[in-house]
Amino acid sequence: MKKSLFLIILTIVPSAIYGQSYDLKAMKFYYSGIGCYASKNYFRAMVEFTKAIEIDSGFLQAWENRGVSKFRLNDFHGAISDYDKALDINPDDYNTFGRKAWAEFGLEDLEGAIEDFSKAIEGNINDADFRIGRGEAKYKLRDFEGALSDFDRVVRFGYASKEQRGRAFFWRGFTKIDIGQRTGGCLDLERSKKLGYEKAFGIYDIYCR
Repeated sequence: MKKSLFLIILTIVPSAIYGQSYDLKAMKFYYSGIGCYASKNYFRAMVEFTKAIEIDSGFLQAWENRGVSKFRLNDFHGAISDYDKALDINPDDYNTFGRKAWAEFGLEDLEGAIEDFSKAIEGNINDADFRIGRGEAKYKLRDFEGALSDFDRVVRFGYASKEQRGRAFFWRGFTKIDIGQRTGGCLDLERSKKLGYEKAFGIYDIYCR
């Protein structure tokens, strides 16, 4: 499963959402969790975020970031539970819908992932990662037309990053080959290679040599 780069971006400075302010002791544990996560000690980060939550159960970013830590530990059920709690506190956090979708993807809950990727897309201008994720889920459900539509949008985005466009060309090419459009698929894989997307090299050699 592709773990989106988006997932490693934590909320560093808690914001005052709905007029919230956080307990200073909880903040101390929260920042300790941030440090542990930055050191890739995801289990310890989860422990520190838990301490912050135990002190202040309304600490939105602690719930979000504990979910991210659990995701990194492949505890997808636990991550979803934490994301749901964060969404209870702030139901307009479209990025959390995206994080939840990747966890659902990890559990092969593809319908749930598509639903939450769609919610994330509704509220994000730069939604390339979420469209790629939704496209991958559609591909796995054999909805090739829907998958191609999502990948098409990303490769045409002016603001998609080089890595995002490389992934989108890869998946568009792979999907085309799967439905018998080998020439167009190989052209997309070649574009993906030129953008430096590593997976494209091996797949190109298999299908397009």
